[in-house]
Amino acid sequence: MGSLPKKADIRIEMIRLALKSVLRRYGIPIQWIGAEIAPLASSGDTGILLTQLVVRQWHDEVMRFAPELQNQLSTEIQFFDSTAKPEDFQFVWKFMPDCGYTNEKIPEPGSWAIAKDSTPVVAAVPVKPAIAEPATAAPAAKFELPKSKLDDADHDDGFAATQIFEQK
Repeated sequence: MGSLPKKADIRIEMIRLALKSVLRRYGIPIQWIGAEIAPLASSGDTGILLTQLVVRQWHDEVMRFAPELQNQLSTEIQFFDSTAKPEDFQFVWKFMPDCGYTNEKIPEPGSWAIAKDSTPVVAAVPVKPAIAEPATAAPAAKFELPKSKLDDADHDDGFAATQIFEQK
């Protein structure tokens, strides 16, 4: 961190403090999620910081609320530094190999379908890809506008008859 500007050093510590504050507020042990923070290489002198939120201890409920935790962290950062803008911080999630994730297998394709009541539909058998139906006749036009004299004109100036253009 010695080569980073002083402002970046301060912001890095501010992010760590903000993360601890959010985790404590919601009763999540601070050992469960850490932060690895570095200036975004492509940002040049803009001061954008890349924050990897490192999941050290897996918990299904914490990950269920990961997007909201990220929002709360962003809000907390702005509380500590009123000049901070959301676009100054890029968040990514990183999972430690020994975080305790249960290594569940990814479900079959049909399990991602959502019913009207927003409850997942779990397929009992693997879903086969649907066979494409043969093309049907084009649907009827939405608007039946009367034809103008430009519709039947022999010249083609590249404009549709419904577009307005200056006559020469």
